[in-house]
Amino acid sequence: MNEEFFHQFNQAFFQGDRQFIENYIAEDIVWTMVGAESIVGKQAFLDAAFGINEGYTGMDYSTELSLVGKKGAALTGKMSRKGEDGTEKVYTYCDLYEVDDAKDSKIKTLITFVIESTD
Repeated sequence: MNEEFFHQFNQAFFQGDRQFIENYIAEDIVWTMVGAESIVGKQAFLDAAFGINEGYTGMDYSTELSLVGKKGAALTGKMSRKGEDGTEKVYTYCDLYEVDDAKDSKIKTLITFVIESTD
C-alpha cells in the first residue's frame, strides 16, 4: 500500500464510501480512538464509522502530513464542521494505520487521535 492509497482511504472515510472502506479492512480490525474503548471487528468498525448521525461524512478535511512505510502509515490533518449553533468546530487528527502481512494487505489496526483545535 502506498501513500495514495491512504489518502484514498481517508477520502472514502470522510465521503461516506462504506464499500471502499469495507474492501480494505481486515475482519479482525481494531480501531482505537484514544480516550475511548477500542472497536474490534469489521462489522463493529463499519457500524461505528457509518452508523452515527453526525459521523465523519460531510466534514471538510485536509491532510497536512503523511508518512508511509512497509507496514503502515501515519496521516495528520484538520477536519471541520459547523456546530448546531452555526459556529465552525475545527479538529486536528492523527491516524496511525498498520496493515497485515497477507498478500491482499488489509488494514488491521487504526489508532486515531482527535483534539478540538482553538486556531
